[in-house]
Formats: sequence, structure tokens, C-alpha cells
Amino acid sequence: MSDLINIIDVPLKDVNNDKLNTRKYVEGLAQYLSKSAMPTTVAIQGQWGSGKTSFMNLLRSILCEDKSSGNDRDPLYYGVWINMWEYSIMQTPEQTLIGVIKGMISECTRILEQRNPTSSVAGELKEKAWSFLKKTCAVVATTAVKAGVNTLGLDGEEAAGALKDALGDDEFNETRPKEFRDAFTKAVNDCLAGQSQRRGFMFFIDDLDRINPENAIQILELLKNMFEVDNCIFVLAIDYDVIVKGLKAKFGNNNGNDDDRAFRSFFDKIIQMPFSMPIGAYDTTAFLKDSLNNIGYLSTSRLEKEITLFTPEGTKLKVLDIVDEMTRLSTGTNPRSIKRLLNTLSLIKIISNIGKTDQEEEMDEYDHLMNYGLVCLQIAYPQIYDRITQEPYYPDWDENTARQFRLKPLPKEKLEVLDKLDGFNEPWEQVVYQICQTSNYLMASALNISELLNLIKSLYEEEILAGKINTMLGMTSVTSVTQSENQKLQKSGATNVTEQKRFDYWVEFQKYAFREGPNPDFAKNFKERKPSVDQWMDFSIGFRTCHITISQIIKRDELDVELYINDGKTMFPKLFEHKEEIEARANMSFDWRELPERKASRIIIVKQNAKLDDRNKWKEQFDWLMNAMLTMKKVFTEVLKTIE
Repeated sequence: MSDLINIIDVPLKDVNNDKLNTRKYVEGLAQYLSKSAMPTTVAIQGQWGSGKTSFMNLLRSILCEDKSSGNDRDPLYYGVWINMWEYSIMQTPEQTLIGVIKGMISECTRILEQRNPTSSVAGELKEKAWSFLKKTCAVVATTAVKAGVNTLGLDGEEAAGALKDALGDDEFNETRPKEFRDAFTKAVNDCLAGQSQRRGFMFFIDDLDRINPENAIQILELLKNMFEVDNCIFVLAIDYDVIVKGLKAKFGNNNGNDDDRAFRSFFDKIIQMPFSMPIGAYDTTAFLKDSLNNIGYLSTSRLEKEITLFTPEGTKLKVLDIVDEMTRLSTGTNPRSIKRLLNTLSLIKIISNIGKTDQEEEMDEYDHLMNYGLVCLQIAYPQIYDRITQEPYYPDWDENTARQFRLKPLPKEKLEVLDKLDGFNEPWEQVVYQICQTSNYLMASALNISELLNLIKSLYEEEILAGKINTMLGMTSVTSVTQSENQKLQKSGATNVTEQKRFDYWVEFQKYAFREGPNPDFAKNFKERKPSVDQWMDFSIGFRTCHITISQIIKRDELDVELYINDGKTMFPKLFEHKEEIEARANMSFDWRELPERKASRIIIVKQNAKLDDRNKWKEQFDWLMNAMLTMKKVFTEVLKTIE
């Protein structure tokens, strides 16, 4: 194991360090370019963090570097690297264009002078470039002076004219673009003269997708019109979507399909060979195995260990297989996202180990996987992670949870479709689907999110899952981008004395009911909920149409336990037909509130004069609540199974 505990996000420079197994793709493109007719332009396409810079570095090492740099073959091209981020930061679009021209000419003349120090060609190219740049700079400066002076309320035309006179008219007429291009062509040919091995120049233009799309279009037009000459290959890191955005900004987007054809025509005119980063073929399994071991999160032996998941089939998988699947369902194969995930895990492990005593139990493979899955959610789907911090035990999410989250209800026909789909046929999965509807990105990832949450859920038995989620949320919250909801886990959020009383009551109730109380059956029938400042708390009983709600009404000094029926118009009459049977089995008399003016109905039992202010009476009250809840769940579910 390495002493280092983080994974740095820097581009690769050596094929031998390629841990994602992209070598065959680099070699394939290198072979293609080694015999390509010129001029030609290749676009390396891929989302941010997909490894475009590393890929171009590896390509340059194969085709452009000599054996003294570690290459095992003779270089075919002179390599010139231009980083657009370097030239565009804190610069206007015009200044960026000028900077690119200067950078490319500077690199080319350096190679020319090394190749033939006595040749006059490099000097001629410098002279033409300098003259052309002076003209360009003068035009830019004139425009800037005119705009700047106008903002001061002065005559911009007069000031711009004065600047032009000062520079001299000859500066505006000396070198035309064609003359510059001819000088560049001559310089390239002179550099290659007498060489049998070198085929030409290869220009690597990196980070085009990091600058303003409209500026990127200007750079592409500059390369096409000024530098695309014989014996030159351009390798560009840019995506088609960036070109579309730039063309829309430049020309507008008013013709629908006609615009799409025009955008594609522009792309095809500039780019002769599009190459998409093969992220789907990355060997992330080997990378994860090596990295998790190196940062000390999970050793190689623990990653190879086989564990059993709590699924109906009792699925057995290697820890590494589960890690790999969680990664696929979240960050995917994007190298930058995976590195961020690994660094987050490393930091969490360090923090959790601080102050830990020898008597404290070490995290087992299941705990590490739970932590891993939650960090996957935090990084890839922060909106889902934030909802879980609000209501941690997500398997209990239902329609009431959706209302608390203020989600748009699903139409009946949509629910009928989801009921037939694996991954969305349980109430909590349908709440996840509703959350996903708030974002196009989440909607496209909805099935992956559901599968990831089901995988996390399968790590533990139901009886201990809620506690594990709460524990791991406490660990992962320190690396959450959005802190507001995580802070609520530590604070009541009460705004007055009454709300604080409610919060304190629910905290003590949950502690007693799930950990300290004498009735273990309660924890087997209900799942722990996050305390709130509300006067009510909801508990699932396994039916979409109903749930149990308990309430503390401080103003009336009473406790309520009720069966809350979401669709009262349909379900309440059916239950009411069994009123005598239900009350006899429960040995309780309920208040049956049909509430015809509302959609929902309620069946309630009340404890009056509860003495809520007397903390010494709380355990007695908790016992009453727990007994009523268990009884109501038992008798009502027996009937619901026959009528729902």
C-alpha cells in the first residue's frame, strides 16, 4: 500500500501509466494519423473529465517525442501544444485570437531555428507574423479605444483616428492573411526538407471546450483559414455540442432542422475525423481495485472477499464487484468523477479514525460498501442525497413523504405503468421517480438511481438498516457540497418554544421506542424516522393507501394515533364495513372521521390529559403510543389485505 492517501487529477504523459487500458485506442488513432493525408483535423470528443488531455498526451508521446523522452520509435511529427485555457483566461476574444497566433508561431519558429539555425525562413515567418499581429492589434486597440472613450462621453471616432495615425497606415496594409499563410507554408516545408522520417507538424489544441463556445468557433475559423496547410495535422479537444452552442450564439437558432444541418455542415467542414473518448471501454475495475488499496480504504484481499446480500435470492458477490456496480450506477466511467469519489472516501476514513479507541468496532465490508454507496449518491446525484438527509430511511418513503418534499403528484396512469416496472413498483421507488422529474439529468438516470438505492438497501437486514443509514450519513455529511440539509441533522430548526418542545419529545420517543424501551416488537414493525418540529410523525405500514400518524397536540394536551387514509373516498367505506370487527379485535373504540369534504379520511384514537409538559410521564405516554400503533397496524393490515 502506498503512503499517499489521495488520487491526483493530472493528465497522463506516459502510455505505461495508463491504468484505464486505453492504449489500444491511442495506438489505433496513432496508426491512422501516421499514414493520413494532410492537412487534416481530428476532434477528440468527450465530456469534461473523460481524459481528453491524457489521450492527446499519449498520442503526442507516440508520434512526436524522440527516444530520449522514452518513446520506443522514431517520431513522425513535430509536436506543438497549445492550451486554450492559458490563452483565454482574463482575456477578450480578440486578445485570445492574437495570443493563439503568437503561441503557435513562437513554437513553430523555435522548432525551425533548432532544425536549421542559419535559415532565413524562421526570420521571415516572424516578420510576417509580427506585421500581421500589429495590424490585428491595431484594429483591436482602435475598437477598444473607441468603446472606452465613448463611455467617457468623448468622441470615440476622433480618438480611434488619432491612434491609427500614430501607428501608421502602412501597419494596416502590410501583411494580408494569404501572405501570412504562404510564409507559414514555406516555413513548414523548409523544416521538413531533406528529412525522410518526419512527415509534418502536429498541433494539439487542448481545452477548446473550456472557453466560451462562440470564442471556440472563432479559433476553429482561424485554424482553418490561417494554419491549415500541407504537412499539418490538428488534434482538437472539442465536442460537437460546443460547436452547436457557439454557432447558435453567433448566428441565432431560428430555422429548426435547417439550423441542425448547417451546424453539422460547419463541423464536417472543419473536422475530417471525429473521435469519441472510449469511456465505456475503460477498465475501471482494475483502476478502482488499485486505487482503493493505495489510499487505504479497502485492501486487495478485502476487495476480493465474497459477501452475501440480503436479497430474496441471497446473492453472493465479491466486494469489488459491488464497488464496481455502485460506480457504474453513479459516476460511470468518467475518470475525474471517480478520482473525486476516491478522494472523498479517503478524507472520510481519516476523519472517522481520529479519536477512535481500540475498543471501538472497525467498519466491516458491509459498512465500507454502505459508505461507498452514499458517497456515490453525494457526488453523482446530490439532489437524491439531500432528500435522504431529510428522511434517512428511504424504504419508508410514500405519498406523504412526497408531499413533505413538495413533489408534483404522479398521474394515475403513470402510477399504473410504474407498478409494472422493476425498479419503480414500490412506493419509495415512485417517490424517487418523482424527485427525478425535477431534473432532466436525474430523469435520464432514474433507473440507475433506483438500482443504486436498492443495492445499498440490500447490504443489511431491515431491522438494522435505518441505524446504519443514519450512522453513515453522519460520516459523509462533511464532504457534501450542499450543507443546509445536513446541518438540520444536528439542529432542531425550531423557531419558537413550542416547536422545540415537539422536537425534544420526538427525539426521546424514538430513543425509547427503538433502543431503550422494553418492547423489541416495535422496531420490527416500524422504522425510525428523523425527529422534526412538526406535531405529527408518520410511519409506513406497507400499504400505499394508508399509513399511521402519531400526533402530540400541546395546545389540547393530548396524543393521537390515527390511520391516515390517502384515498378516503374509496378505502374508508370499505374499512367502515368492518368497523365492529376491527374494534373488537383491537379492543379499542376509534373515532371514524370520513371527512367527505376532503380527499383523505382518518380513523383515530385519542389520549386526553396526557400531561405532555411532565417529562416524568413521557415513558408512560411512549408505551401508550407504541401499544396503539402496534395494535392498529395488526388489526387494520389484516383487513386491508382482504379489501385493497
